[in-house]
Amino acid sequence: MYNAPVLKKAVEILKFIVKNGNPLGVTEISKQLSISKSTVFGILKAFEDEKFIVKDKATKKYVIGQELLELSKNVFKGGEFTTIARPFLEKLIGLVDETVFLCVREDNVIKVLDAIETKKTFKISSPVGAIFPITASVLCKAFLSPMDNEKIKSFLKERGLPKYTENSITDIDLFLKEIEKTRTLGYSLDLEEYLTGIRAVATLIYTDGAPAGAVCAVGFSRSLSDDKLPHVIKHLKNTAQQISERLSQFNLKQ
Repeated sequence: MYNAPVLKKAVEILKFIVKNGNPLGVTEISKQLSISKSTVFGILKAFEDEKFIVKDKATKKYVIGQELLELSKNVFKGGEFTTIARPFLEKLIGLVDETVFLCVREDNVIKVLDAIETKKTFKISSPVGAIFPITASVLCKAFLSPMDNEKIKSFLKERGLPKYTENSITDIDLFLKEIEKTRTLGYSLDLEEYLTGIRAVATLIYTDGAPAGAVCAVGFSRSLSDDKLPHVIKHLKNTAQQISERLSQFNLKQ
């Protein structure tokens, strides 16, 4: 079978840029893929001309470009937001080994835009497109946190706080304290408040200072233990920040 060497190298470079998720320079790509710098530079220039990638003028490093997003956004449900977030979510799953979700708020419900399951035998699953009530604990705390307290109180009084489990917080003042913690710490927690035996951590993704969505890690209580939570929180927050920075580059709002 005929195999064009340059085309194969071009595909390798493009896949490496997309999967890496971070801005990459010619030297780094050349070293990681064992391709000469001159070849890497030539291929990158061709991709740049087609707007598949863009080069940051300050750092001289490359990231995925608008034309590639236009081609790839139909691959993942959720459009450009999901396309941009996906490589970061794939990295996150390897770091936390718990199912991760990309979610957005649509009026008074939460919608799952993307989900990547852990490879463990026993795991949490939910299909892309699934809808959850806004009062689902971890995401409710996250999505309401940018609002001021009076608006939150008014919203919760209107919606109510259902008792999903024995751990559900149904008192508005107590729930507001949880939201204030979320605001201060930059993440929200659900310790079996929505589903018995299930824990979750969530943090918001921003673009231009406005919430665009949330990334959430969900696992069984035995797996997402007190000892493991700090590790998951750290990587979850880092991932949300990286996605936020990338979204802002393309001025995308969900």
